[in-house]
Amino acid sequence: MSDGSKGTDAPAAFAERAQAEHGESIRHLVAFGSAVRGDDRGVHAEAEVLLVLEETDRERELKALAREVGIEHGVVFSVHVLPAERFDAREEHPFVRTAFEEGQVYV
Repeated sequence: MSDGSKGTDAPAAFAERAQAEHGESIRHLVAFGSAVRGDDRGVHAEAEVLLVLEETDRERELKALAREVGIEHGVVFSVHVLPAERFDAREEHPFVRTAFEEGQVYV
């Protein structure tokens, strides 16, 4: 159930909590999707998150946090995790490039 917060607040809330709880593991956190663009029209807002992690053992915890924040804000999160060492080799991949160009970069 949503607490009435706008969907656009959900990515920022997730970024803040993720940094507070797992900041040492996060190299990059980029959010994109309808909730970020603000064009969700109040129905099934979606936020995609690209997480580049130094320590991928935190992936499960960060995905659980995304679900929790999503429930609180009425937003569906899709979390894409890329290990830091793979990110370096794939920085120019179309998905990664588009996320950084069109999304909100928090870290």
